[in-house]
Parts: sequence; structure tokens; C-alpha cells
Amino acid sequence: MVLKITLFCVFAVMKSAVDMACIPYKLPTCFAKLYCASLQQKCLERACCWSPVDEANVPWCFFSKNHGYSVVSESQPDSTRELTRMDAPSLFGADIKELIFYAEMQTENRLRFKITDANQARFEVPHEHVQAPSSPPTGPLKYRLELIQKPFGLKVWRTSPEKLLFDTTIGPLVFADQYLQLSAKLPSHNIYGLGEHVHQTFRHDTNWRTWPIFTRDSFPNGGTHNLYGHYPYFTCLENESGQSFGVFLMNSNAMEVTIQPAPAITYRTIGGVLDFYILVGDTPEAVVDEFTQLIGRPFIPPYWSLGFQLSRWDYGSLDEVKKVVERNRQIGIPYDVQYTDIDYMEDKKIFTYDMEKFKELPQFADYMHGNGQKYIVILDPAVSTGKRLNGPYEALDRGHAAKVWVTEPDGNTPLIGEVWPGETVFPDYTNQACVDWWVDEISRFHKEVKHDALWIDMNEVANFVQGSSKGCAENKLNYPPFTPRILDNLIYSKTLCMDAKHKWGNHYDVHSLYGYSMVLATEKYVEVFKTNRSMVFTRSSFPGVGKYAGHWLGDNAANWNDIKWAIPGMLEFNLFGVPYIGADICGFFDDSPEELCRRWMQVGAFYPFSRNHNAQGYKDQDPAAYGADSLLVKTSKHYLNIRYTLLPYLYTLFYKAHVNGETVLRPMMHEFYSDSKTWGVHNQFLWGAHLLITPVLDPGVENVEAYIPDAIWYDFEKERITDRKEKVNLNLPADKLGLHLRGGAILPAQRPDVTTTYSRCHPMRLIIALDDSNAASGELFWDDGENKNVPYTGLNSKNARMSDVLLLNLELELGKNYTVNWQDKYRNSRHFDCHPEAGSDQAKCEARGCIWEVRERRYSISDPCIRKDYNVVETASGITVDLERNTAFPSQRSQSRDISKLRVEITYLSGKSLRWKIFDPSNARYEVPVPLDLPAMPETEENNRLYRVQINNKPFGIQVIRKDTQEIIWDSAVPGLTFSDQLLEISTLLPSNYVYGFGETEHPIYKHDLNYHKYGLFTKDQPPGYKLNSYGVHPFYMGLEKSKYAHGVLLLNSNAMGEQTTHSLTQLVLNALDGLLVSTGLVGSLFMNKNKEDTFKMIIIIWFCSGQELPAHPCSLAWMRAGRAAITPQGKQNRTT
Repeated sequence: MVLKITLFCVFAVMKSAVDMACIPYKLPTCFAKLYCASLQQKCLERACCWSPVDEANVPWCFFSKNHGYSVVSESQPDSTRELTRMDAPSLFGADIKELIFYAEMQTENRLRFKITDANQARFEVPHEHVQAPSSPPTGPLKYRLELIQKPFGLKVWRTSPEKLLFDTTIGPLVFADQYLQLSAKLPSHNIYGLGEHVHQTFRHDTNWRTWPIFTRDSFPNGGTHNLYGHYPYFTCLENESGQSFGVFLMNSNAMEVTIQPAPAITYRTIGGVLDFYILVGDTPEAVVDEFTQLIGRPFIPPYWSLGFQLSRWDYGSLDEVKKVVERNRQIGIPYDVQYTDIDYMEDKKIFTYDMEKFKELPQFADYMHGNGQKYIVILDPAVSTGKRLNGPYEALDRGHAAKVWVTEPDGNTPLIGEVWPGETVFPDYTNQACVDWWVDEISRFHKEVKHDALWIDMNEVANFVQGSSKGCAENKLNYPPFTPRILDNLIYSKTLCMDAKHKWGNHYDVHSLYGYSMVLATEKYVEVFKTNRSMVFTRSSFPGVGKYAGHWLGDNAANWNDIKWAIPGMLEFNLFGVPYIGADICGFFDDSPEELCRRWMQVGAFYPFSRNHNAQGYKDQDPAAYGADSLLVKTSKHYLNIRYTLLPYLYTLFYKAHVNGETVLRPMMHEFYSDSKTWGVHNQFLWGAHLLITPVLDPGVENVEAYIPDAIWYDFEKERITDRKEKVNLNLPADKLGLHLRGGAILPAQRPDVTTTYSRCHPMRLIIALDDSNAASGELFWDDGENKNVPYTGLNSKNARMSDVLLLNLELELGKNYTVNWQDKYRNSRHFDCHPEAGSDQAKCEARGCIWEVRERRYSISDPCIRKDYNVVETASGITVDLERNTAFPSQRSQSRDISKLRVEITYLSGKSLRWKIFDPSNARYEVPVPLDLPAMPETEENNRLYRVQINNKPFGIQVIRKDTQEIIWDSAVPGLTFSDQLLEISTLLPSNYVYGFGETEHPIYKHDLNYHKYGLFTKDQPPGYKLNSYGVHPFYMGLEKSKYAHGVLLLNSNAMGEQTTHSLTQLVLNALDGLLVSTGLVGSLFMNKNKEDTFKMIIIIWFCSGQELPAHPCSLAWMRAGRAAITPQGKQNRTT
């Protein structure tokens, strides 16, 4: 039989942009006429068209109209068609004659169509989340489907305004057993996604670029080769309206995708079915919403996992790990998580640890937890076939017994490969028996070595020998007739033989699902055994993995290309539904120069997953390794503190990703799609809609060209900028990156600390940036940060206290300053006793201008008299302030003359200490004649001081704030300052409940009970008794801060006094107070000592002192010492700084 074919070829000017390659290989230039002639002959044998052109990458051999399928029958209304192959030569053999096509209008925005063999079942991805809707869409469709009879094709149209989105009539449908091809014309060149690769720009180059998709253990070094993930999904921005759509091919077989100038896209895959989902949205964000509805919404990471993290391959020993931990703690770097890589294992065997170099690993998690930090371990899939050093390898033996391994083609013999521990077998996570074994082994290991989360690696799946230790058989699975342009052009290179058996099928079909199935198995462990929210992050991934896990961009290198290319990669994974994404900060391979690592730490502070990680054999690159006083450390702390300040906002973004499918790290064009200049931006990115990050990505650069979109923008650290909708030149010196807040935003924020554990203890605030209309809005999601069921049960934060103040009809003009006063109902913990002596009643209380309030109370409040604001007025600036008494309030004691004018002087004694005094500038007063060893000169350099001081006006008060944690450790800006001849009173808020000291009086416990107790301080010859003043006077307390820093406060005074402890401290002195270091006045001195020998574990107390009748003098408040301490499980104090 002779087949006679008449070719229908159309040759036209510029037609090459839409030609579909009939020989889907990259063709070399025809230097030899003979070779050129052979290609032409092969092209014509396939009944294709031959037309050599000079333009690079354009196919010379392209399809004619003779190829494809035609419709032989149709069924309505379910859009089913039976297709038969048109007569044409085969490209790769085994063409399937009869196909079935059907389409489902699944939602108003989602169309599914599938093409498969009409007579024989083929492999389809058994996706955990993707399901057909239970009911048809109820609203009007945003798309319509048009089917073409011959050659068969389809067109997907947007209905309003009408626009052709996906047109497969541009090329023929090819469907053979091991070669499936479909092409489609697109409406725009704005194509984003497809992966996993290194894309040097976020928007795709449509000039005949071909990208292979097949999971592979390889380095992301900038080539076009396939990498760790398998993502046949892209989005397309149609025009300035923002209308966009996405296309997802549910297929896990090896494939390649070509993007050409038409613009058009061609898929070539070597197995499975053509199962497409078209997602239609009004904006780019709406398309991400549709996609994550389909594949599964991203998980909400535990709050602590948003902190900064440190890791490296091969610390060498646990002692070295601890050195790294300690040196980074000592410099005060915000730092939440420490990792160990495979070097913690015994001979790199999973579920073991090295009992010599890491012998104390079982206690390491407790060591981290003691400082509010977490510990993560790595697990690889490959299991060593060897024994352990001192006995059997029980994890292996249990795996053998349960038959959990990937097998040879016989379905019984475990396939043997080689990975880090040497000869290995590979778990088959598609087998339920394997899942049960895996969950059990992790549980056993956790009982031995506690850890907080799991890092799973090498799950592409990686194999150091080609296929297996025995090699791979020569068959059509291991040597398919067509191989996509994958790395090495060998389908089993660095992985398993394609004919290996899994429960789900041949490795040929499920290879790219290996990492996905490992994530599902690991999630089962988290679901069963973890009481709190945990985290899994994986190197290999497939659409839907973001429902349970995060990802990092793999084994990059310390160079300026990789710091650039990380940004498009992270933006793409946000499109893929994996917002918990980052790159190895400072680079994995190679030594990281200080400038590169410094710039990478700056931008890495804004990666959703922020981890510094490097490889075996290279120099340490944790921040402290560059020197405690280095510029790298200073700028890293600065931007990590900003990150920790904004973690409530970042956490809210992850919640919105989980609930609404929004991106977290967001491309500029998602927010400003009407501006075509944003469509190609790939070196800047947003946190959500409101925070714009512009990093420095090149060496020796301090001026960066940045695009500022059309909005009001405020420099996060400076002021509003006037430029908009244009490129600007940002000056970003060595310690800076660009950080801008969009007008119209309200960002929830919190004072940062050295870990998220301590940050969450601090008060929250709002950062408000007005837009062009002088308006702003924002959102906050807040929970305990760790409960697994919060989004579903509505549980809230354990320690949250929230209140609303609604002020209506104020008619205030924005842009001006106002003071708004209203009646407040004071909390018990903010009540300051206005009548501390016995015999108080309402009349006496109100005669002093105070509030009398009787209420049922849980606590023992001796007097329900609460002081109103003293309302002093600041009349001078700087560290010397003159005060005048507010005469609108009655005198507190008629028998003790009020002093009308006071002066405040604050002296910075050193970088670690300060003093303050409040005194009568007109009359000298008594001082305690105790010699003190004070610095000869005060510390005049602001950068050398560990603290800063803030003066509040109404009511007057002094605040002392520790710089690195922003914790207020002394705060007397509360009602109650009294200064008369024989009564001086001051109160301060306490940063925590852990207060120790004051004496000599009998305390039933070492830590003070802050439940409204009073203690007298005045020497007396009487036996010790509860609350009785005794032989000595020690008006000194120590306080432990929430960050575990500590300080001390001493009042140097010899008068009779008393102190009352609540959540604040009030001190009373009758007639005279004499403070430490200062001869007259109310004096305070703060010491912040970082010497290990001089640190204490302590926290602030609130106190009041009442003195004896002596010559009039001011109340002196004394010094505070600061340090940081950790407690071992044995209760011993390990002093650190």
C-alpha cells in the first residue's frame, strides 16, 4: 500500500513566528550540504514543510495542515468529542488512532479539558487535592469554549470583553504512546511561570526558548536545564486592564515547553494525558487565587519559622554548632532557628546521629528552646543498606520487613542505588505501607532527638549512579523515542531507572511526583504526632506541595548572578502556590565575600523563608563570622530588626495566602498592571501590596536605578518621596537597601526582639501611611502562632489584650497635630495609690484631686484611690528639663509643702550606665555621703550607648529603652509624681513580672509577688517578720526582661521609705530621697554590662519609698545593671551576653 500525501504548506513573510516545529530538536547550522539534505529528507518523510531561514532558533521543518485529528462524533451538552487521527506519517511511532476529548466548565472562572486514549487507560496524576466540583457553576461563565472540527482544535475566549485566550488551531494535535504535543497561540507576550528553572528575568523571553520540565538534582547555575520542581503552569497578563489567565497541564511525565514569538506555546510530553485547566481572572492575583483553589491553598507557617535561620553543611561537631549559636546570640542578631545537615548523622544514615561528634544532640533542642529558639533536622529519602557501627540498622530492617522500597521491574527486588551513605534503597512513598513505616521512623527518631521541624532533601529522587547499581535495561521506558531537552539528554541520569516500580506505577510516570509523595508522607507524621503547627520544607516539588510545605531554591553559589536570579525564582513560586520560599543567603557553594554577603543579608531579611546556608569546605558565613563590629553585622541586625518589626504584617500575608490564595512576595505588575513599565520588573519585589524592596544586586554599587510605581511612597526610614511612575536613582550606600511604604497602607507592627518568642511578648503598634486621599487601611491576623487548627476553630492569641477606641464627629483636619482627651477607665494594674496611709475615704481621696473607685476585685487593693495625671509641662529641651507643678490639682499633703518648680538632669555616665535626678533648683537638700566610683567623663558618643532616653510631657516621665531590643526597661511616664518637702513619690511600669530584691524585709518567695504588696524600708532592731522592716536598708531590685537581658535599679537613700509592687512600682519617701551617684535630687543610674562575670538574671520592680523627717531634699533614683542569662536544666546559671 502506498500512502499518497498532498502537502498544504503556507509560506508568508514573518510567518516563522507561528510555525510549529515538526522536528522538535535543536538543529545545528547546516555547514554540510549532505547533512542539510538529510534533514530536509526527514522533514518531507514526515509530510512536513521545509523552509530554511537565517533567524536563529526558528524551525526549518514545520507542520503542514495534514497533521492532527478530526472530530467523528460529538455529544452535548457535556462537550465530549470522539477524535480520529488524520492520515499523515508518524513522528515517533505508536500513534494512537482514536482519542476522546471532553471539557468541563468547573467554575465560573475555571475550564478543564482532557484528551486521552479512547480505548485504553493511561497514567494520570493521582493528585491529593484536585477534585471535580460537586455541582456545576451557578453564575455566568467568564469564558466560552469553541471547538473546531478538522483539524481538531479548540479556542478559549474571554466573554467580556471578548478576547481569544488560548487557540490550539495554530498547530496540530499529536498523540502517540510516548509523544504528546499541543500548541496554542496566546494573546500577549507577558508570560510568567513554568519551572523549575533559573529564569534570569521574571517575564519570559518569547524568542523560541525551550524549557525542559522534569525533576532533577542539579545546580541552579543559570542554564536552561531542568531543576528540582515540576511546574507546567504559566500565567499571562493580557493588557493594561489587568485581566489575566493561567494554564495548568496536569501531567508529571518528562516534557519540554517552547515559547515562540507569535506569541505561542508548545507542549511536548512523553507520557500520560493532556489534562489542561484554564483559569480566567480579572487580575493577576485573581488567577493565583483560582490556581490555589484548584491545587490546594498554602499552609500557614508557624510564627517562629518567619524568623531568621542559620544552617550549614558540615559543622563538624555539635560543639562547633554551639559556638556558632553563641557568637550570634552575643552580637544580638535576631535569630530563631538552627539547623544541622547530614553531618549530624552516623555515616550519613537517616534516623541516626553521630554519638561521638554529636553525642549531646538529644539535648540540643532544649538548649535552643531555653533561648526561645528552634531546631530543625534534615532527612533524605535514601536508606543505607549497611549496618550501624555498633549493631543492626533497625530502620532498614523494619523497612525490609514492611516491603517499603522502590523495586526493580519484577516488583519485588529492591532497586539499589548510591547516595551519601553509599549503597542505598529508596522508599516508595506512594505505598501506604511505606507511609506508615516513614511516620513510625520519624516518631522513633523524635523520641531520641527532639526537633521542631523537618527539612527533606535529595527527593527528585537523586541517585549518584545512573539508574541503579546494575544499570538500566534497554527498553522504551529507559530509552524513549523522544527525549525532551533535559540535562544530560539521558532520562535516568542521576536518578532511578524509568522501569522501576512504585505503587502508583512506573518511575517513568511518577518520577516528578517523588518529592510530592514524600511531602505527603511527612505531613502524615506532622498530622499524627505534632501537637503544634510544625513545618516541612522540600527541595523537590509539584503543584500542590505548598499546601503542606515550603521550598528553597536549591544549591546556589556565592556570586552576584545568583543573588539576582533568586528574585524571579521566588516570584514564580508565589505564582505556583508556594509562598514560603527563599534562597540560600550568601550562597551555598564557594566562599562568600563580605560585600556580597552583606548585600545578600540585606535583601535576604525580606525573603519569606530567610535562611543563611552554605556548603562543606567553605568559610563560615553566619553574620558573627564577619566580626561583631563589622558593617555586615550592623546592617544585618538593622534589617532583621525591621523584618521582626513587620512580622505581624508578614504573618497576616501568609494568612491571606492560606484563605484567599494571595501572593506573599509579590511582583510589581500584580499591583500596578495598568503600567506597562512594571511588566518586566524583576529586580524589585513587594511584600503584599504595600512594602517595596529594592536591593543592591551588583558589586561596588551605591546608586541603583529603581522603578517607583504610580502611588505615594514613603521611605521606610526617612520621609515621603515625590517621584512616582518613573525610574529614579536611589542612593543606597554600603549599609542600606531601598525600602518604601505605599501610601494607603496600615501595617501592623511589633517591637522586635532577638527571637519571635520574645517579640510576641511586646506591644503592637500600627504604621500608617496616607494615600492621595489622606486615607489608609490595613488588616491583621493574630493567633498564638503555633496551634494547628487556628484558621478553622477561630482560636486566638493566648496573651492578646485588645481594645477599641472609637472617636466620632471630631471634624479634625488631617495633616495637623491634635491632643484628644477623654475619660478613661483605668486597669487595676495601672492603678497608683493616691492615699497610701491608713484611713482613706472618698472625701480625702477627692480632696487630693484623685479618683475614688470601689469595685469588686480579684486582687487585694488596699486603697481604691487612683491618681490622675500630674500634668507637668516641659519648658526646656535636651537632657535638662524644667517642670512646673500643675496647680489645678490640690496638694497631696497639707502638712508637706509642695515644691512648685523642679529641674530634671540626665547624665550618660557610660555606654552601659546613666543617672537622672529631679531636684529643687532653688534650695539645697540632703544627700547620702557615700563615695562612688564614677566614670571621669560621661559617654558623649551616641553609638557607644546601649540605651536611649525619652522624655514624656503629659504626664511627665522618663523612659529608658534598650536599643537592640527596643524594650522599655524604665518608664515613669505614668500618673503620680509628687514632690513636696516630706513626701516624694514616683512610679514606673515594669517590663515583666520577674523582680527580685528590696530589703531588709522578709519575703516568702525569692521572686516578688506583684499583687499590690507594700514593704517598708527603714532599719530597726526587730526580728524578721512578714513585711516588717528589719536590720538593713537595700532599696535595690533586679529585673529580668522578656528578651532575657537583665538590669538593676538602686535608690541611694537613707530615709524611711516604702515600696509597693504591682505590675508597676511606686516608691514613697517622707521628706527626703537621696539617689545613687548624685548629691541632691531624684537620681537614676542605669548600667548595661556585657561582662559575663557581671551579668545577672533579673527584671524590674515598681517601688515607692517613704522617708524620715530630715532636711528637705529630692528623691534620688539609682542605677541599673544589665546583662543576659540562661538557665540550664540543672538550674545552674550560664551567663552569656
